[in-house]
Amino acid sequence: MDQTETTRSTAMMQSFWNVQRHLVRAAHQTAQENGLSLPQFHSLMTIAPRGPISQKELAAHTHLPKSTLSQSIEGLVQSGWVIRGTNPDNRREVVLSLSDQGQQFVTDIKEQEKGMQRQLEQVLATIDPDVFEQMLETHAVIAEGIGQILRPDLKGECSDD
Repeated sequence: MDQTETTRSTAMMQSFWNVQRHLVRAAHQTAQENGLSLPQFHSLMTIAPRGPISQKELAAHTHLPKSTLSQSIEGLVQSGWVIRGTNPDNRREVVLSLSDQGQQFVTDIKEQEKGMQRQLEQVLATIDPDVFEQMLETHAVIAEGIGQILRPDLKGECSDD
């Protein structure tokens, strides 16, 4: 690997980390302002556009540890924002959906002037739509390429070292 390739990969990683850091901070701030933990906020915003979703699918989308996700969902159910049911085709599968109250709560969060959704939409509005689509396609290529080189025994896992 030559110096140019190393510089490009380092620049890409730093760029992604910088964007991710700001997104996580904005999400945390929006979650706190609405009395949610970050995993609860992430779960709500993942369930909302998908309709009924199995807890297993939610775990795959959020990448949250099983115990964190279970605790998060329990809090959302207790608050009346999420309804937990069973899949009629597979009685062992837990299906999650937003209650009417939960749908209104998500709508309210998305419309908050200083909330993450509105702020991010304002930033994205400054990007040419064709450039935005190309960026998403590029991210998909990068994610797929990196996914193919991950060790099978470590996919989706982080160690504590």
